[in-house]
Amino acid sequence: MAHDLLGDFKAYSLAGTEREVRFITSVLNLPTGAAILDLYCGYGRHAIELAKLGYQIKGVDGTQDFLDIALQKAKEAHVDIDFLQCDMRLLSFYQQFDAVINMFAAFGYFSDQENADVIKLVAQSLRPSGLFLIDLLNRDWMVRNNLNRYWRHPNGEYVLSYKVELQNGIATMKRQLINQVTGNKIQYEFVLRAYSLPEMTNILANSGFKILAAYGGFDGRTYSAETPRMIILAEKE
Repeated sequence: MAHDLLGDFKAYSLAGTEREVRFITSVLNLPTGAAILDLYCGYGRHAIELAKLGYQIKGVDGTQDFLDIALQKAKEAHVDIDFLQCDMRLLSFYQQFDAVINMFAAFGYFSDQENADVIKLVAQSLRPSGLFLIDLLNRDWMVRNNLNRYWRHPNGEYVLSYKVELQNGIATMKRQLINQVTGNKIQYEFVLRAYSLPEMTNILANSGFKILAAYGGFDGRTYSAETPRMIILAEKE
């Protein structure tokens, strides 16, 4: 499961995280102490910064190794966060949160029906009028742009190649990290269902959500076919 598709070299920079958290808090506009579920929180970088701001945070991820790192980082940051290992298809919360966030393309890895069922479980987790912020890759932008990338780490030790093939709404992502010193290679491949905004509008509506806004990036720009991200803010009706 991918949490940051380019994360090997970005290393979740503090500046990037701070910008993203500013965006999250701005669009959610919730009072301090509000309960937020970070769904598929990965290493906990958003969860930890949100907890520092006084929000009650619960972090859920399907990978225990990620949660172990998140827990250690939370301890180092002196914040109290409840982390839970759980497949998002098995969420069992009921009207417990004021908001749910799902960041960095952590949605769309199952069948269409399972993906839709996840949204229903998100709705079940939220209190009335609760907010759902979901960050997706923009399929329309992907169609128009070559997503293949190649990075060399500044110290020359690592090289990352990143290739994406998009066909019929299915994105196949292949990532290879090469240690130039040892020659070791780490390869990843995962498949993501890339949804259009009309498709997401329908899926969300079927789970009782209405879309309040769609953004094209963490700078708050309006979503369009020319923005690489599709960040949707929806409200439970």
